[in-house]
Amino acid sequence: MWAYWLLFLVPAGIHFSPIRVDKNVNYVLMALVGLLGILMIGLRYEVGGDWEPYLVYLELADEFKDEIGKILSVGNANAIGYMVLNWLAVNLGLESHYEIYAVNLVCAAIFMVGLTKYCRKQPMPWLALAVAMPYMVCCVAMGYTRQATALGFLFWGLSFLRPGKELKFIFLILFGSTFHLSLIVTLPIIVFARERILLVYYPFFVLIVLGIFSIIQTLGVYENYEAIYNYTITLYSAGAQIRAYMNVLPIIVALFFWKRIKRISPDYKIIKWLSIATFFCIPLLSYSTTMVDRFALYLMVVQVALWPRVVAVQRTMLNRTIWSTMIIGYYGLVLFVWFNYAVHAESWLPYRMWPFNHELMYPAPIPMNPET
Repeated sequence: MWAYWLLFLVPAGIHFSPIRVDKNVNYVLMALVGLLGILMIGLRYEVGGDWEPYLVYLELADEFKDEIGKILSVGNANAIGYMVLNWLAVNLGLESHYEIYAVNLVCAAIFMVGLTKYCRKQPMPWLALAVAMPYMVCCVAMGYTRQATALGFLFWGLSFLRPGKELKFIFLILFGSTFHLSLIVTLPIIVFARERILLVYYPFFVLIVLGIFSIIQTLGVYENYEAIYNYTITLYSAGAQIRAYMNVLPIIVALFFWKRIKRISPDYKIIKWLSIATFFCIPLLSYSTTMVDRFALYLMVVQVALWPRVVAVQRTMLNRTIWSTMIIGYYGLVLFVWFNYAVHAESWLPYRMWPFNHELMYPAPIPMNPET
């Protein structure tokens, strides 16, 4: 478990450090911590609940390495980007047991770049990064590669979403949806990028939505996604309720300081509507815990955004220290409880990393002929 505590305690320790450095040094430190995250996520070995299923993608990419058309069709429009990434890894000529690390490193880089970019936009960047570590990094990024990559694109897009930058946000969300199609539900966020929306823009929003729907229909995504939907609503996700309430908690606390938070938040409309969507997830848990769990992952943005702002608006240094201590202590408890009591925690333990723990994963080694 030491690796997970390291990822959490480094940003937490820097947040509490009495030494204040200038902006450039802070930027370098954030980049180094981001690099640490990339290496620990990308080079993990047999860590995460979906480790084996992701190897199947590589096997399919190897099977159709000379047929890019088949690669696109195998992606079923829900993982086209991820399948193409696997296809590129296979065609790089690497040994088969290194290909998964190439894929994971790229996905880890996308996730950590997006996360650190968004954290740097917060009033207390290191606290924001510490908040993200226990679940978003240690659990999601190390266990669910495709959706973590999609979440990285969302963080990346939100880091610069403001009036005049909507097209860049749309591009990142559409590109990220090729790793996990569920990301497409975050597109409406662009509506809240502006303080006021002129009526002349509404036809463009309608055209964009119709265009995306047309592409989905043309690619046959709708039928595939309908099947995924019908399957997902029958599943049960242990811990979905806890994760949903984890999103709600910072919103409830922030309501007591909302006027002050609004004054320091140029993106307050985005945060407000993400918070409203988060509250809507609670009654939907009775409908499908798994579906809410999948989409609530993107709403975890409110944790990274609101906790640092709750601390930043405190009027005295003593209050800031108290709130910071409570928040860090709370997420330390989350990390401890998840890895000690979660149903599937054994899939993450012990943490193993290439090249320290490694063996051939596929194909199976050919038995030696004892007569030769």
